[in-house]
Amino acid sequence: MNNRERAFVFCLVIAGVLPFLSWVLSAMGVPCRSILDDEGLRWLFRHASDCLHSRLVMLALCCTMMQGVIQKSRLLPLSKTFRQPRFYYYAAIYAVVLILIFWAALSPDSALLSITGGLAGSPLVDGLFFLGWFTFMVFCLCYGHSKQEPWTKMLTYGIRQHPLALPFAVVISFCWQCIMYMIE
Repeated sequence: MNNRERAFVFCLVIAGVLPFLSWVLSAMGVPCRSILDDEGLRWLFRHASDCLHSRLVMLALCCTMMQGVIQKSRLLPLSKTFRQPRFYYYAAIYAVVLILIFWAALSPDSALLSITGGLAGSPLVDGLFFLGWFTFMVFCLCYGHSKQEPWTKMLTYGIRQHPLALPFAVVISFCWQCIMYMIE
């Protein structure tokens, strides 16, 4: 068993122990809520799937997919990529699309600005990470596809290389949600 697998098993054990630990701590008079009482069990069953769509799980998914797409699209090493005219063609299209998105988003009557008309708290700022990730993924997929690499292999390569990343993120998210419930 390697270190990644040990860390994953350790987190699984913590996730299994947390409900019992919350029960013992609340029985000892420590100011925390128990996950094993009526309210805690209702919370647990209502919110158990919340960890599947947490920010940590989405970040793990984005990072593993991005790593696989970059590796399989043969974008690296950059010194070799910068010598290919095809790279500049796709980079120009990518830049034009991003400029058009930002131009449309920053126009005075844009629906992507906040209620006050600024960038703070706007949908554009909230979705900027995903927008950047998604457009770069499309750029890498188009660049790699022109090298006869199937898109499905590029999209799943990083996930196949790091099979514990997503389950690990789910378990960490579950532990975090349990701890936050206990201390509220």
